Amino acid sequence: MHRTVLPLKKYINAGLLLMIILLPSSCSRDSNSQKTTAPPSSEKTAVLTKMGDPEKGKGIYEKYCFYCHGREGRGDGAIGMAVSPHPADFVGDKKRMAKSDDELLKSISGGIHRDVGGEEMAMPRWKDILNEEDLRNVLAYIRQLSKGGM
Repeated sequence: MHRTVLPLKKYINAGLLLMIILLPSSCSRDSNSQKTTAPPSSEKTAVLTKMGDPEKGKGIYEKYCFYCHGREGRGDGAIGMAVSPHPADFVGDKKRMAKSDDELLKSISGGIHRDVGGEEMAMPRWKDILNEEDLRNVLAYIRQLSKGGM
């Protein structure tokens, strides 16, 4: 009896792919659990619309992002250790975090391709999962992480 042993890398890649596909779909939004607060002033609303709300972004980050980027945004999440390119370190990579919001939103929205593997994605296209407001909210939270906040 001849037995073929698949390389560990294939098992890791299959596991990562499963996590990326199943995790977001298994987490549902519960609109009843959201806090209701007084409406913000019109000036604050204009700023939040453009920049995003880091409090809302924290929930999105904890739901989707920390698995690769880690709780503190250092690129040290459990899944991220096996991904190439390595997930961004929002705290230590000052050059990356000096990019404009539009540049960072483009990366988040469009995803990141793997170093090896052609069209395979290391980070999914979040525009297919999150709306524009959620993307801006998570970016606002990432900006806070990069400054050592939250």
